[in-house]
Amino acid sequence: MPSLRRLILTMDRESRPQKKTGPGRPRSFDREIALRAAMLLFWEQGFDGTSYTDLTRATGMSKPTIYATFGDKIELFRKAMTFYAEQATTVYQEALEQPTAREAVEACLRLARGLHYKTGEPFVCFLVQGALTGSADTKELRAELGALQRQATQLLQKRLEQGKRKGELPSGANTKVMAEYFTSIVTGLSVQASNGASTRDLHQVIEMAMATWPSKA
Repeated sequence: MPSLRRLILTMDRESRPQKKTGPGRPRSFDREIALRAAMLLFWEQGFDGTSYTDLTRATGMSKPTIYATFGDKIELFRKAMTFYAEQATTVYQEALEQPTAREAVEACLRLARGLHYKTGEPFVCFLVQGALTGSADTKELRAELGALQRQATQLLQKRLEQGKRKGELPSGANTKVMAEYFTSIVTGLSVQASNGASTRDLHQVIEMAMATWPSKA
């Protein structure tokens, strides 16, 4: 199963500016590469902590070019979070395609950031981190981030419902509560990883979480 890191870094080999296309023509920038650079910056520093100077350095684009390509800072952040969500959803949906609902849930838990690899990226999910921080000016953005995160919970509930119809869960199982619970575990795992929890401890948390799986007996 591909990791989110692998998906969002697939453009690295193309991250150099393109060559001039003709005499006197300026170098062009790949829009997706610039967007990824902005996303990583917002992810690490937050919306309020990221300045236009930071963005110009990270993307290699001038402020007027950023405006012309993405809009203002709020619109750039919105596009960055959508870009992240699209990549994350791809990985999440692949995890949900496991043969049984139980296997699908465990696969989702094991996607928690910081569990399998160490990178320069924050351990806490961009959608979670962004939704929890920011000033009053970013209230609308934080609400949008929260809504994107909720989509993952809804996808998980849908998969649990499928398993329930196949008899993999008791007929009385509350799939909504289960989806909320396991989503909370995923979030908690990434937060704990960012706080220095060991991989071994995080895997033990997953084992304990899966021990709550309702019995059909």
